[in-house]
Amino acid sequence: MGTFYGNVLVGRRCEEVVPLLADADITAYALPVGPAHTAIHPDPETSAPDLAGPLSKLLGAPTVGTYVFDSDVLVMLVFEDGALRLHYDSWPGYFEEPETDENGDPRALEEEYEFPEPVGVDPDAFLPFAAGPVDRAALESALRGTPLDPEDGDDGRYVFANAQHYDVMACLGLNAPRLTTGHRYLSWGDMPYETPVEEVLLLGGARPPSPSRRS
Repeated sequence: MGTFYGNVLVGRRCEEVVPLLADADITAYALPVGPAHTAIHPDPETSAPDLAGPLSKLLGAPTVGTYVFDSDVLVMLVFEDGALRLHYDSWPGYFEEPETDENGDPRALEEEYEFPEPVGVDPDAFLPFAAGPVDRAALESALRGTPLDPEDGDDGRYVFANAQHYDVMACLGLNAPRLTTGHRYLSWGDMPYETPVEEVLLLGGARPPSPSRRS
């Protein structure tokens, strides 16, 4: 089984974001991921991409709602002032029913499958989230699905969507380990690299992370 997670990147300081969410109807963890950047990890019942728009409007900040599905697909929705600016999808058509032949058999079984090009490849849409200078060529490469490290790829494309997400966040100078995880993993006590459990902030009645909850 691959990795599943969703989170929201907010272009605003964690110290400012958390108090503003005190009365919001959201159960989540929060972590600082840059000098003026916060990651909100909502509970698994809450869609991070759906949450990103309302948070952008509420917090008066740009947001990115991200979802990684089974390490296969990376979806990122960029919002500004609550309005959708960009819909990025690393594998368009992944969730659609496959085409079939006259016998009802999937065509992909009869011919070599060609992965579609990502949609929403716009490095400029992510620049407002940068924590410093950005190698724009590297960022565009990651968004196009071309691995920055050849060991992360196969036939010139990322094997794992979470590795691709990591590279996109790292290109922005953000804390990629904290952004390539989700509520479920944090609740189990699976802390990102160099993240003490004491830094995880609780929102809306979220339970403190605990290794005893791992299943």
